[in-house]
Amino acid sequence: MTYPRHLPVSLGPVYDHLEDRDRLSGLMTTGTSIFTKHLFGRMKTQPAANAITFHMIIEVETDFLGFRIGIPNIHTAAVTGVKACVGVVAAVPTADYQVFTTPEASEWVDVTWNNGAATVDLPMRIAEERYSLPWSDMIYLPSIARTDSASGRPLIMVRIEYPAGSTLTTPYNDLYYWRGSSAPRIYRSTNQEVQGVTNKATFTQNNIVTSGGDAKAVVPAIQYMTTKRGHQVMIMGDSIQEGLGGNVRDYGAIQRTCYELSTPERPIEYFNAGLHAQGPDLYSRMIEDHIDRVRPTVLSYAPWSGNDVAADTGMTVAAQRRYKAALGRVYAALQQRNMRPMIFFPEATPVNTSYRNVGANDQIRRDYNTKFLPGVVNGVVFKGYAAAITGDRDAAGQDQIKTGFTGDNVHPNDAGYDALKEIVKPYFKRLLALLP
Repeated sequence: MTYPRHLPVSLGPVYDHLEDRDRLSGLMTTGTSIFTKHLFGRMKTQPAANAITFHMIIEVETDFLGFRIGIPNIHTAAVTGVKACVGVVAAVPTADYQVFTTPEASEWVDVTWNNGAATVDLPMRIAEERYSLPWSDMIYLPSIARTDSASGRPLIMVRIEYPAGSTLTTPYNDLYYWRGSSAPRIYRSTNQEVQGVTNKATFTQNNIVTSGGDAKAVVPAIQYMTTKRGHQVMIMGDSIQEGLGGNVRDYGAIQRTCYELSTPERPIEYFNAGLHAQGPDLYSRMIEDHIDRVRPTVLSYAPWSGNDVAADTGMTVAAQRRYKAALGRVYAALQQRNMRPMIFFPEATPVNTSYRNVGANDQIRRDYNTKFLPGVVNGVVFKGYAAAITGDRDAAGQDQIKTGFTGDNVHPNDAGYDALKEIVKPYFKRLLALLP
């Protein structure tokens, strides 16, 4: 309902809150206390001729009571005989190229799968570009306090062992900048060709650079149970939603918003289901693959993808039908599960003529932002998202990305994502304000 705005102006914020509450009534705005962290979108494979173990220290958003891990597999066949163990740790080495190799009190917990199995056979990929993500049994190992940071965010140590001849699944764009001073959270990984879960003492490699850990890293998802209430975000779209273009890999505007607003008392965690170089017909299917486990309270979904915009001709009628059908798939997946997350729609952003010349056809993108998206029910548009990085319009009618906001004429760079982030942040702040 609309509240009486003729009353004192000082009551405006109160009415804003009440109108938000009414408009969002029934959605999952009460948040969740179960969070699923998965930072990287598109995956690739790498061979492992010998037995190899990956060792990670990963920061999560708030204290936890227990957790489980998920290991992705994008290979066309199952990967068998994988083992894992976990621990907790109170600190990381000061040098960002190092990890500790032993958990607190040397307390390793061997991970089990499928109600007690010591190893897991990672199922083959679901389909092209769509990784399987089998989850471990629950690990009842609570977090411990940090001794090296005032952030209050705890650390999990994960070790994963692959047999000789395995095919590994790793982030398509690697792990660069997640360990340095600009990293939004700690995510450090090293590896060694030993059976470091079977015989834990054999793993001694604490140097990320020496192990090639920035370019060769298995990245487990982590689902953790907490005593705090916040929001679980799921991000779906192409490369701009996945977060390509900045230094920190797979770290776009939604991701920056989440981690800049998240606190241990009001955590925001995200599952990055973005897929660069793919169109909505493919990346929309990620919701069926992962929503049953992630159960997002917030879904950021980009119906439009520049990957469906052809050079010279632009967005065709057939491509427009595809993005509408893909949006229908997303709504159907939610309806079938009776899930009602808050849905946000990023506007479609421009690309420079030097990257893809679409000329006057760019008007279809602008109409999509101003006419189609605002008319889609059960979702909220990030208004001003496209304008935040839009510069001049060329003589043919194609908008260009604002000078200084891209490094490759299509993806925002760090400055571009920071500009987009400022559009997104107020929407998330309102959601946080509605938490009980």
